[in-house]
Amino acid sequence: MILLTRFWLGLILSLLLIGCASLGADTQHALNKESELARKSALVVAKTHALAHAQVLAAGGIITHNLPLLNAVGAVLSPKSIQELSGNRKIENIIIDAALSDEEAPEHAITTQATDWLSRERGKPIQNDWLETLIARDEHDLTGQGIGLAIVDTGIAKNAAWGEPPPRIIARYDSVTDIEGGDVSDNTGHGTHISSLIVGAGSNWAGIAPLASLVIVKAFDAEESAHFLDVIRAVQWVTVNKERLGIRVLNLSISASTELPYNLDPLNRALTAAWDAGLVVVVSAGNLGTDPSSVTAPGNNPWLITVGAASFDISTSEIRVAPFSGRGPTHSAHIKPNIVAPGTRLAASFPRTASRPSHEPTEFTKEGLWVTSGASQASAVVAGLITLLLEARPELSNHDVKCLLANTARPLVTKSQTRISPMSQGRGLIDISAALRSTDTDCEERFEGFSPSTVIEGAYTLDPHK
Repeated sequence: MILLTRFWLGLILSLLLIGCASLGADTQHALNKESELARKSALVVAKTHALAHAQVLAAGGIITHNLPLLNAVGAVLSPKSIQELSGNRKIENIIIDAALSDEEAPEHAITTQATDWLSRERGKPIQNDWLETLIARDEHDLTGQGIGLAIVDTGIAKNAAWGEPPPRIIARYDSVTDIEGGDVSDNTGHGTHISSLIVGAGSNWAGIAPLASLVIVKAFDAEESAHFLDVIRAVQWVTVNKERLGIRVLNLSISASTELPYNLDPLNRALTAAWDAGLVVVVSAGNLGTDPSSVTAPGNNPWLITVGAASFDISTSEIRVAPFSGRGPTHSAHIKPNIVAPGTRLAASFPRTASRPSHEPTEFTKEGLWVTSGASQASAVVAGLITLLLEARPELSNHDVKCLLANTARPLVTKSQTRISPMSQGRGLIDISAALRSTDTDCEERFEGFSPSTVIEGAYTLDPHK
C-alpha cells in the first residue's frame, strides 16, 4: 500500500545492536543519560530461550515475549539492566528498539518521482483485468483449495462485501495480545485488501485462490504501526502451528529499515527460521524506489521470495517496474527483488468501518472497492499464485517453489527491447502458467542444505563511480 506521507506499513523503528561484551563508551554515555525509569523494549538472545529468560529476570528485566524461535525473549529493560546484561557472557546480544521520531523516520523520504507518478496514475483504469490474465484460469481449474496461507498484517474485516462463499478462515491470531481465536478486526483496510486480492471480493473480483485456507495474523495497530517483537511473535506462531493448520505459505507485506545486516536483524532471523522449517515465505521489496539499494527489510533476506511491483500501461501494452518499487542490490550484495508481480491500481475489498488517514488520498470504484498500489499488493499476488502451484503439486518444497518462479519468470524489456536491470525486476514478471508446466527446480537462489546461520554474501555491490 502506498501512503503519500507515512510510506511504510508499520515497523517504524530503529534497532541498536549491543553485543555481550562490555558497552562501548558512546553507548554507555547514552545509557547514563537515561533515568532509571527510561526503560527500553529489547530482544535479548542467549544460547537457549530458557537461559535468556533467566538472565533477564536476574537483571531486573520484565519479560514481555517468549521467543524460543530465536533463543530469545522480548523484555522491558532499564538502563541499569541493559548495562548488566551487556556484560553478561551468557548473553549473546541485545537488540534495543531505539525508535525514531516521525520526522527522523526514513519512510518520510518519499521520492518526488514516485509521488508524481502516483498522482498521474490516479483515475486511470484499474489493473485487475491484467492480473486476471496472469492467473490464466482458462488453463487450469486451481483454486488454492487445501493450501494454508498465513497473512501477517492488520487483520481482516468482518463486514466487507465478501460475497458467497465467504473466505475460508481456518484460524485467527492476535500477536499483540498473544491470543488465538479472538478478534482480528481490520481498522485500516490494508489486511482486508491483501486478503481479498487472494480470495476474492464477491462478484466484483473472483480472487486469485478463492478456496485457499486463510490464517489471519494481526500484528499491527489502528495506525498501521507494529512493534518488532510482536511481528517476530507472529512469525513464531505461524512456524509453530504450520503442521496443525496445514500452513504452506506465509505472506508478510511489510517494510522495515535495513540498519542491521539481514543475518543480524531479528525479524529477518525469524523469517529465515520459518523458511528453514519449510514455509514458503513471501515478502515485499518495499516502496522506497527508485534509488539503488532501496529494498527494505525483510525483502533484503536472500532466503526469502522478495516481490517488487509491476505496472501495465493499457495504452501501450508495456509492462514496467513501478517507480516506487524497491530496488537492489541489497547491502549484502544480493539481487533483489526475486521477481515482480502486478502491484498498481488493484481494486479489492475495504471494510465498511475502516478508515484511512485523513491526509491520504483514497480512491474507490463505483462498487466500493478500494483502489491502491504497493509492493504489499504485489507480494500478496505472488503468495496467492503460489497456493495454486502447491495445490497442483503439493510435493514441492519451498526451495522448489522459489526456483520454479525464478526460472519461469518473464524478463521485462523497454520499448527498445533492452532488458530492464535485474536490480529492478529480479528474474522478471511471475508466470504461473510456465511454473505449473516446469520441472526446473534448480537455481542460484536455492540454499537447500545451508544452515540458517550461514551468512550468505552476494556479488553485486554498487559502483560509486557510475
